[in-house]
Amino acid sequence: MHNFDELRKEYPTFEYLGYDIKNENGVIAVRYHMEIPGLSEFEPTWEFPCRGDGYADVSTSDPVLNRLIFSLGMVECISYYKLACPKVLNVHHESLSIEQLKWWRKLFYNGLGEFRYKNGIKTTKRDFLDIRCIDNDGTKGFGILHDSKYYSGCLVPVGGGKDSVVSLELLKGMGITTFTINGNQTTRNVIDTCYEKLSDYVCRRTLDKRMLDLNAEGYLNGHTPFSAIVAFATVISAYLSGRKYIALSNENSANESTVKDSNINHQYSKSFEFEEDFRWYIRNMTDSEIEYFSFLRPLTELQIAYIFSGCKKYHPVFRSCNAGSKEGIWCCNCPKCLFVYTALSPFIPEDELIRIFGEKLLDKDSLDENFRELSGIEENKPFECVGTRREVQICAKTYIQRGARSLLTDRYKDILMKSPLGEKEMKRVLSEWNSEHNLPEEFEKLLRAKLDEYSR
Repeated sequence: MHNFDELRKEYPTFEYLGYDIKNENGVIAVRYHMEIPGLSEFEPTWEFPCRGDGYADVSTSDPVLNRLIFSLGMVECISYYKLACPKVLNVHHESLSIEQLKWWRKLFYNGLGEFRYKNGIKTTKRDFLDIRCIDNDGTKGFGILHDSKYYSGCLVPVGGGKDSVVSLELLKGMGITTFTINGNQTTRNVIDTCYEKLSDYVCRRTLDKRMLDLNAEGYLNGHTPFSAIVAFATVISAYLSGRKYIALSNENSANESTVKDSNINHQYSKSFEFEEDFRWYIRNMTDSEIEYFSFLRPLTELQIAYIFSGCKKYHPVFRSCNAGSKEGIWCCNCPKCLFVYTALSPFIPEDELIRIFGEKLLDKDSLDENFRELSGIEENKPFECVGTRREVQICAKTYIQRGARSLLTDRYKDILMKSPLGEKEMKRVLSEWNSEHNLPEEFEKLLRAKLDEYSR
């Protein structure tokens, strides 16, 4: 493994050189140009469909489209920048204001929080990265561009887990277009089960193989804020497809830090803080009617699990496991699998859970450390998209209080039973409503009504 300080000395700058854009038979094809001088050039690519029912004619010289594509390139830079973490990122051929530069520095720093933690990198936000605009003084910015197009319907990103399934079910009748990047077996299975959708939108992302080769050679590697990439890609897709609302499925549980008493959060780009920042960024770029928000933000993971328990047609096809989702399976050996199993345990009979997962996960000794991390017995949570420590404690104690037995809950029964949380707390959690959200009024009314319906 190469050393962070040595790499920064050897490779002091990262160059975001720009991009090429073409319309190839109804597909906007983008090739980005980036470089760490002395190490490697990088050319990741994206493809966005731009022809179909409701799609507006968009020129490749369209100023709003180009600003969006430029911004997607900025967040795409993170994957390549992290190889050596140069002190300076030079942006070519674009202008960013002082506030916009601060915005990007914050995203790089917080979005790479887990990466810094796991690589033992000690630095401040000020020292970590300086972003400079080569062709201007960095104070002008690119202003707010006018968008006169008409938009309708919802673009709903689908990851294949329980959260996006709940959004699909609750948003029936709102003009759903499903959204995926590349897609895999799980997302295809879930989308095929959603009979109420109007259409599917699939964009394509290709990583530069040179980055993967350098990872193998020991250059710095780790978690990047993928949901920030999704954010920009969804706005481009909504712009091209004419969809007004981008309805994410991030819940308020995503706000909890992974490393206790810190701001290091595996789910930073799923947090409400990032959602607020992103909406600010888009509003200061275009006056488009497109609106980005998380539909499930007022809810906890447990409320989502409760609602999902009634979405029975999706039980055979949903997969929340990152390791197995490409093949459409549960790996049954990771913290994500264990969390979803535990979160569903109060709402789905155990014999049915075992049919879904293929085995009883709370009986697996190999998941002992994951259980301790998820339930707060250990201070830090697993670096996965999982619920809060409180939610896992509630589920585990409820499991015990209902007379169920398993290796892991038996092993930590004394600790879990000392928790003030449990079945009584479960009832309160299922009626909670987090007021920190950005739901448009009609979506808030819909979600409140559905939550009341499920809570009866």
